[in-house]
Amino acid sequence: MGRMTNPSQDVEGAEPTNYERLLAACYEDMRRVARAIMAGDSMRQRMQPTDLVNEASLRLIQSMPGKVHDQGHMLAMAGRTMRRVLIDEARRARAAKRVVPPILTQFPGGAREDVIGVEDLDGAMEALAAFSPEHARIVELRFTLGLTVEETARATGMPERTVKRRWAGARAWLLDYLAAGA
Repeated sequence: MGRMTNPSQDVEGAEPTNYERLLAACYEDMRRVARAIMAGDSMRQRMQPTDLVNEASLRLIQSMPGKVHDQGHMLAMAGRTMRRVLIDEARRARAAKRVVPPILTQFPGGAREDVIGVEDLDGAMEALAAFSPEHARIVELRFTLGLTVEETARATGMPERTVKRRWAGARAWLLDYLAAGA
């Protein structure tokens, strides 16, 4: 009987899709983002940034999402996927260490000694996205991808002042949400 193949698998000699080319073009930026995400994280003991990027790339290729607009869109998807990989890894290891998310230490009222679980932060991000997708996108671009205010403004098409206000509002909302859940 003939071997069944998955149509999304690479076939030797086949042309890579536009999606795969975009992913390859973003690979170095994804590694930079992964290093930033994992800086000071206890997950680094079990997973290196390159491992995180490779796992996220595999998941992105397997999911073959719909239309990807540009490299910025691909990086945003990669950032979300990397966060998911870390959450899944923490759950698998049952060792989600307590971390001080940089988003809290960059805001007055976010004490340096406040720590939250990776899963709690993920839940807060999902709640923020349900409450205000625009604020959640700003957080993803600034926090997950490490973009500056100027880069975030270019990526979203919003004025820098709006990005700054939404960034401050999102951080305050997350602090309140996490404090209520504690």
